[in-house]
Amino acid sequence: MYKNQSPKILRDIFPVDKFSNEINVHIFINPNILTNDKKIEFEYVLIQLFNLEGRNVLYKQNKFDDEEKIMSQLFHGLAHEIKNPLAGIKGAAQIINSDNVEKNEIVECSKIIESESERLSKLVNTFKYLQPSNKESFEIIDISEVIKDSIKVCELNKKDKDISLTYETFTESLNIKANKELLKIVFINLIKNAYDSIHIKGDIIVRTKLNKKYKLNKKNFIIIEIIDNGKGISESDIKKLFKPFFTTKKSGQGIGLFISQKIINKFDGYIEAACINKETIFTVYLPEN
Repeated sequence: MYKNQSPKILRDIFPVDKFSNEINVHIFINPNILTNDKKIEFEYVLIQLFNLEGRNVLYKQNKFDDEEKIMSQLFHGLAHEIKNPLAGIKGAAQIINSDNVEKNEIVECSKIIESESERLSKLVNTFKYLQPSNKESFEIIDISEVIKDSIKVCELNKKDKDISLTYETFTESLNIKANKELLKIVFINLIKNAYDSIHIKGDIIVRTKLNKKYKLNKKNFIIIEIIDNGKGISESDIKKLFKPFFTTKKSGQGIGLFISQKIINKFDGYIEAACINKETIFTVYLPEN
């Protein structure tokens, strides 16, 4: 500060009050400097403390209100979405029970009932994934094993496409504390989306690495990237990807990425999306255990 002759701000300082409670403050230090005969002298230093507790409470309340609004929209949307497969099942059942129904119509209606029942099951499961998780039920998991299992599931359903999937890891074991089945839902969804974005031929890279330079919740964090060279995502769509019921797929429900983000949030992580040089990159950040 003496050299630069400029104010200094100390952010997020936590002094303790007389009741031993931490208070979040910013400290603003502003020197008043005199210059005499090319000598620099401090006349005085103004020190201001800004208490951020009230501001933080307001921020948390606004964040809670926003999340409550999103959840309300989600549940209303799910209630609406559930009606669609129910209507399909009801219509198919009515045709089967009608007089003079043809055999091929019964087969077709049976397929509709099966597919719509499966869609209904997925929608109902959405409520389960959004329930608060008991952290005591979390276990230490090797993230590489979860990713390998997810890749196997996706490769069984890649259909008639010429897709090369490569898994790269820069360390043998990366452990996190989480729920294995919920993590599989996330990675299967992200890898499946990468497959879907490739029309006929393309490449997918799944890459894991450990970042020790920066901290996530005071821990080293694991980075998992899912990269594909498919059709890409527009900048305007990227901003909406994690909102409920937003989809660019004809048959999509628009809840997969929303649920994936909520699941990763349960484990103190988050997901980002980007489109760089015609490659779509989904990056998952999770704290190392």
